[in-house]
Amino acid sequence: MQFDYEDIRKEFENFKEQCNIPFGSAEEEEEVADYTEDDKSFIAEVRKLIIPPAKCGVYLSRLDIKVIGLKLGEDVQIRERKRMIRDIMRSITSKEKLKRFFDILKDEVDSKTRIYDELISQYPVSREIFEDKKEKAERFKAKLDKILSEVEEEI
Repeated sequence: MQFDYEDIRKEFENFKEQCNIPFGSAEEEEEVADYTEDDKSFIAEVRKLIIPPAKCGVYLSRLDIKVIGLKLGEDVQIRERKRMIRDIMRSITSKEKLKRFFDILKDEVDSKTRIYDELISQYPVSREIFEDKKEKAERFKAKLDKILSEVEEEI
């Protein structure tokens, strides 16, 4: 699957220019009201795993999240990372699509950890730092598998 990164880059540049627009408009609050508390808490819990690099072992940029959305078939707007993840999560309506999202996410994490491997081979002194990040990434992927199995049990 090929992506036109130039279009994504332009959208990102437009987003940066619009950064002075305040987030959290009344329109978005009404949009959030359409979801149940369970939906919001599930999305929030998954988002808390994905966003902080201290939990997932890698940093997912806005561009990374945009590409993840495109691979999933969702063209999310470039804005705050947590809102982009929320938008992707809201589009997921089946366990198959959730599994696909998690697989795409794990592939992205794997590609980032391969970069860690390259850095370790080029700079052996950095092994301790990047091994810790790789362990976090592995735990993160295991948590995604656990979440998926729990969702499958509920259905």
